[in-house]
This record gives sequence, C-alpha cells and structure tokens, in this order.
Amino acid sequence: MSHFLTLVIVDHTEPNLSKKAEELMMPYFEADEDNPSSQAKCDGFVIGGRYDGIISDKEQHYNLNPEEFQRRYGLDVVQSEDNIRPISTLVPDLVSYAIVTPDGKWHDCQGKSSEEWLQEFRSLLHQHQEKMVAAIDCHC
Repeated sequence: MSHFLTLVIVDHTEPNLSKKAEELMMPYFEADEDNPSSQAKCDGFVIGGRYDGIISDKEQHYNLNPEEFQRRYGLDVVQSEDNIRPISTLVPDLVSYAIVTPDGKWHDCQGKSSEEWLQEFRSLLHQHQEKMVAAIDCHC
C-alpha cells in the first residue's frame, strides 16, 4: 500500500472545482481489479487526504493513522479550500508525483530523472499558471 500526490489542473471558470478534478481523475482510477484498465494509476483517490493542505503550506499530519486523525481532528477536518488553490499561490518547492492537465492527460515522473521531471513539472505549471490546482491523494 502506498500513496502519492497528484496535482489536477482545473480551469478557474469551472462552477464546481472539486467535482471537475474528480472527473479528470476517473480515467486513472482502477474500479475493477478483475478487469484492469491500461490507463489505471491508482485504486483509490481523494482530494487532500494524507496531503491535506500541502499546497497551501498547512500543517501536515502524515504520522497519524486514520482512527487517531479522526479522534484528534474530527470528520470534517479536510476542507476543499485547503486543497484547491490558484497555481500562482502554490508552495514554491512543491513537486508532485504526477499532474493531470485540463485536457485529461496524465504526466508523471516514471522513467525520468529528477531533473527531467522537475523541468516538465514546472513547465506544465507555467503553461497553466492562470488556472487552479487540486491536491489529490492517490492510493495504489
């Protein structure tokens, strides 16, 4: 079981940013393990999740198991507004494992050096700098 951060870029004119981010992630979700999809990247995802607030520099809670997290912070601690932000306000040194662009294309670091991925990552953010980004916790 592992988790990785994916950023999903959404146009700021979308009426429901979180819904659009989830729609863009759906082609990469493995809904049926018995009939695997060649596009699948994860078997579960959620906005924020273990990466709650990472794009807005909110305090992180990586070391808490779900029961402890819920006991300490309650059920409604993960808020969309902490996890969907303008690209221009992202934490400067943030680098995710993957990015999904508004056209639905998946970009990730697989098979690339750290330097190659960083260059591609920054280029994608620059190309879409006027848009919004959602932090997605992917599970595989």
